[in-house]
Amino acid sequence: MNSLRLRALQQKDRAAVVSMLGDSEVMRFLGPRRPLTEDEADSWFRSALDNPSRFVIANADTNEFIGFCGIKEINGVLDFGYFIKSEFWGKGIATKACQLAVAELATEVDLEAVQVFIAENNVASQKVAEKLGWQVKQVGYKDGEHGRYYRITL
Repeated sequence: MNSLRLRALQQKDRAAVVSMLGDSEVMRFLGPRRPLTEDEADSWFRSALDNPSRFVIANADTNEFIGFCGIKEINGVLDFGYFIKSEFWGKGIATKACQLAVAELATEVDLEAVQVFIAENNVASQKVAEKLGWQVKQVGYKDGEHGRYYRITL
């Protein structure tokens, strides 16, 4: 993977997003903790297109959709997260995308107010947080899962 860029979601991303949301490995720690049906994924895509929140992670050279990264307001809480297509896992993309997103958001958002929750058994995401130098603020539960809340640092 050469370089990444962050951009807005586009209609042409639909097939890649629907496919990603239907992947049980990707969805293991997201939303309902199960793959979405095609109808559910299509509805999710339309909502994300109409109400943009997180950035799209794209290949800087080809503009190919890789995943999402950034902040979304969930129940009044600013939640930082990312999710990428499984074929791109293990390539350092999540770490780089988080660095880009945090740099972009740092001037617009009080990062102290942003929640980053990583489930106890999401070891890959814990490693990303460690690489970024993020510190554990507290241990707790979210959506019935035990995990850690991290503080974003630049």
